[in-house]
Amino acid sequence: MKFKLSKNLELFQFGALAHLNEAVGQQLYTMTASPIAMLRARKLAEAKRVLAGEGGAPMLTAEAAAKGVAILDLAATVITKAAAEAETLAAIEARRQATQAAIRAAPHPAAIEAALEEFQNG
Repeated sequence: MKFKLSKNLELFQFGALAHLNEAVGQQLYTMTASPIAMLRARKLAEAKRVLAGEGGAPMLTAEAAAKGVAILDLAATVITKAAAEAETLAAIEARRQATQAAIRAAPHPAAIEAALEEFQNG
């Protein structure tokens, strides 16, 4: 994202923050809001119920039967995958927060551009 020179750095910062949030939003959509993400969230809820001995897991029951695995093993796998995904989300959010701070602290447009480039390439 290239910026034109101006004396009003706040406009650049505002635009850069919006650009950053849009980029992160696109990155996170698949993991948090897509139909597959919603399916994974339901599987996670079922896995927690299975491991708590509460039952009520039609999706995991069907998947375990189709795969020929024990439902407890499948539930544990779902929990492990969800934990790994949560770590990925946390890393993305930490990078977003760091980039926001760099944009807000930038003394000139080139520093704003560098912060965005660092996020995109880092």
